Amino acid sequence: MSAHRLRSLVLAVIAVLIAVPASVTASQAADDDAVPFVAVTVIVRDASIDALYTGMTDALREAGYRDGDTVRLRFENAQADAARAADLIRTFSRERADIIVAFTVPSARIAANERLRVPLVIGGIGPATANELRRDRNARLLTGIVDADRYDTQLAFIREVAPTVRTAAGPVNIDRPSDDEAIRLMTANARSIDLTIEQLPVSVDKEVIAATIETYSPDDTVIFLDKRIFPDAPVERIIAAAEASNLLVFASDEDTVVRGALAAIVTDPYGTGRQIGRLVARILKKPSAARTPLQLAEPSYIVINQDTAARIGIEIPGAVLARRGRVIGWADTSGPRPRGKPLVPEPPPPLSAEPKTGIASPRSKSPDQDR
Repeated sequence: MSAHRLRSLVLAVIAVLIAVPASVTASQAADDDAVPFVAVTVIVRDASIDALYTGMTDALREAGYRDGDTVRLRFENAQADAARAADLIRTFSRERADIIVAFTVPSARIAANERLRVPLVIGGIGPATANELRRDRNARLLTGIVDADRYDTQLAFIREVAPTVRTAAGPVNIDRPSDDEAIRLMTANARSIDLTIEQLPVSVDKEVIAATIETYSPDDTVIFLDKRIFPDAPVERIIAAAEASNLLVFASDEDTVVRGALAAIVTDPYGTGRQIGRLVARILKKPSAARTPLQLAEPSYIVINQDTAARIGIEIPGAVLARRGRVIGWADTSGPRPRGKPLVPEPPPPLSAEPKTGIASPRSKSPDQDR
């Protein structure tokens, strides 16, 4: 073979070797364009953010969207830098993300201010921020999941555990302004499932509870301790007074169950993340779903105090125990904070009882808060 022909052959081989990676790269780029791109941004990363993201990706996978296969996911942490967060949003937009997801208030506000033309899905925010973003209308397509009180779900859960209940008595602090909006909302939701809400006056300053509690029938009445309505409730004393009258005590938060209430159904980051994932999947399948109004987070995590259930002799329905949640026992050391069994074996004494007529009515509404 002549030197000229050999040199030509070598050059041809080199050209092929160079062209193959280029064609593969072009093919990969085309594949990337064909796969939906969902970008997620957070201002900081912590355990709750990880739970939100895990819930979202689990729900996406169940809907047929697997990262690296049928969807391309990108998670970016701005590391508490607002300027970097805004740059990330602009980068996502330039890279033609199909959906941008922003977790928590700072990220949601920064993303909305970029006036995106792609769907923006927000999560981990309260009603006040949601209303602000909706009112400003900076984001063209804004939807997401909002953390808020869900009395409908909480009251339905009470009915599921105690099917014969007809009245839920809610302790209210007569020493402070009451949240009339929360009481009105709870009452309206109770009416829809044939429940009656009755206020149970409590004075923290005077350490008294209305004697009305002694007149409630355990067959059709329970106590419902709501954190929004009575944030500084003397939980242990109210529970002791209720148990003296054989009344079940339900709560709106996990901590009150840890302190002795029987059970609660609460929102949690993983559950909210699953809602976000289902919403993102709907938008990927049907882009017009990006116009879905902001939705309320659905409480789906059951918390049960095993010691309380055993002490009062109630059997939790199997259908409730089968749902996602946790059963708290004093021997259980799992969870976000350490727990130890109280040293004093007897519960604290109930608040002193006074005649119903000796207790003033609840007063005006407390200031609005972003919950």
